Amino acid sequence: MTRGHRQGVGQRVAAALLAAVAGIVFAWASATDAADESPAGTISFEGRNLFGTAKGTFHRWRITQAEVDRSRPEKGVVVVELDIESIDTGNRRRDRHLRSDDFFDAASYPKATVRVHGTRPDGQSERGNPRYTAKFDVHIKEVEKSLDGAFEVTSLDPPTVEGELTIDRVEFGVGGPYRRWNPMSVKREVPVRFSATIRIAR
Repeated sequence: MTRGHRQGVGQRVAAALLAAVAGIVFAWASATDAADESPAGTISFEGRNLFGTAKGTFHRWRITQAEVDRSRPEKGVVVVELDIESIDTGNRRRDRHLRSDDFFDAASYPKATVRVHGTRPDGQSERGNPRYTAKFDVHIKEVEKSLDGAFEVTSLDPPTVEGELTIDRVEFGVGGPYRRWNPMSVKREVPVRFSATIRIAR
């Protein structure tokens, strides 16, 4: 088999996998009752200071838009909406502070949105799973920025995806600037991880 032939085969396989992922996302979005419940999965984050790491989760989120063409999956768009009030770090006092106008200001900005688009195959993950990169247009409070993120398909039965991206919280007006001299100051970079097990209508 020539190198060019191998590359062609690899490209066709990648395209097929990408189409499969697009189909999974479409089925997931179609099968989910967006008004009533979150899809099966998690959206979590980590806030770090010199003392340690606080892990948190958004319990309520939903898909508000899903436009996926199986023949052109790279043109697909999926929009996810998060309920800021559902933030949970396992510490009520800290959660109240995060919902306050010092951070997310949930009273004024109860929702955050993430628009996923521009999906591209990116080889395999460290676990040997199909990996993809995508653009994540993140809208928090009154700020929207386009960030790079990635995800992998960890299972086809049931269909499951996992991924991550990193958000600079200061750019979105979530909390004050990082102060190196203050050990309680939260670092700017906040890793966000997500996973979803797709529920397909029978």
